[in-house]
Amino acid sequence: MFKPNSLLKSLKHQESELGMEFSLLCWNVAKLTLKSSYKAFIDSLIQNHNFDILLLQEVKKSIPHELELHDYSYVLSPNIETKKHVFGVLSAFKTSCESELSLLTKKQELRYTTHKVSLITHHKISQEQTLLVVNLHAINFVRNLDFKHELNSLYETISSHKGAMIVAGDFNTWNLKRVRFLEEFAENLSLKKVIFSNEIHLKKIFTNSIDYIFYRDLNLTYSEVIDSKKISDHNPIIAKFKY
Repeated sequence: MFKPNSLLKSLKHQESELGMEFSLLCWNVAKLTLKSSYKAFIDSLIQNHNFDILLLQEVKKSIPHELELHDYSYVLSPNIETKKHVFGVLSAFKTSCESELSLLTKKQELRYTTHKVSLITHHKISQEQTLLVVNLHAINFVRNLDFKHELNSLYETISSHKGAMIVAGDFNTWNLKRVRFLEEFAENLSLKKVIFSNEIHLKKIFTNSIDYIFYRDLNLTYSEVIDSKKISDHNPIIAKFKY
């Protein structure tokens, strides 16, 4: 395994602004993006919900081949690169992307193995404002304090942004200390947590949720956890917003 070299991206909606109402899918797809069962399921989700933004973690892409992503623009931020594949977080959207920034964790999991990654993108919502979106796969298998330091690093990178923000992904908050560090992070950014009425389908470890969508300066109009029929060990979470 090799540390990745660069972002992969295809931007074809640079003249488009995000609508006043928009929908978002967040899902850890567990490296299954080349499987036919995954492709059929996400195709049906997109057809049913017409998402404006997709935030996927643990995406697997074959290096020689383009991603199959309908008509979405995308940025893929790898945390692992091999001779044949790259793996990482992918943000896809049907709106302009004003900028993108990839943050690899300073620490590596199990000391000498892999980094995790966060992808920060900005999307125009008016002539004066952009929506900041963070697609995050939080580090695991490190001390709780290392987890906190990585959140602090992300905070320092995005805290100067004024206005609308979404931070979503797999936070690996499988113990109470990590949950509290995440709550502190969200409070410092004035972020609200999306609440789901059907939490029975939400991925949990030791009763702690690990997948979240946080937001600010937006109005939440709908939220749902989708049962993926065990295609992945996580289930997709969706949210719809107005601003």
